Amino acid sequence: MTLFLGLTGGIATGKSTASKILQDMGCQIIDTDLIAHQQAEVGQAGWLAIKKEFGDVFFKEDQTLDRKKLGQYVFSNPDALKRLSTVTQREILKEVKRQMAQSTAKVCVLDVPLLFEAGWDQYCDLTVLIDLPEAEELRRLMARDGLTAAEAEKRIKAQLPLAEKRRRASYIIENTGTIEALRKKLDQLLAELA
Repeated sequence: MTLFLGLTGGIATGKSTASKILQDMGCQIIDTDLIAHQQAEVGQAGWLAIKKEFGDVFFKEDQTLDRKKLGQYVFSNPDALKRLSTVTQREILKEVKRQMAQSTAKVCVLDVPLLFEAGWDQYCDLTVLIDLPEAEELRRLMARDGLTAAEAEKRIKAQLPLAEKRRRASYIIENTGTIEALRKKLDQLLAELA
């Protein structure tokens, strides 16, 4: 029987790194960011949904989605962010459920940045939060994406506060050290779940 483990974190807390480590440890990964990117390709379900909801303004001449332009818009407009999430999450969830139904892994990780916000923790047996102090989250996001402090804060504030995610998570893993330290913590978690 497969254990479905929801993996989430704040933006730039190291969730993707944790996901890669868990994959290296033999877990199946259902990566919702990857699914979202695949579905946003020209003609795919997410692309069609975004085009229908927002029109042509966020598409380049070659009809590819202008992610940067759309991101700037939705992170400055909470209503637009909610609309974008609504139209894209329907299609992503269909694919997540399809992959879950086919899973034969001992541990299948649902890598979902907005796990709690979307309510997808209901599809998981347990949840893991990759956590950081808020100041470090801001610093990492600015460095990773080349954002100003104001731009980074808008993106962080668009997500559920880490304090709420901490309250709701089954397990919390602090990611303030090295990648090797994170690997050891994840190894301990899997041993505990075995």
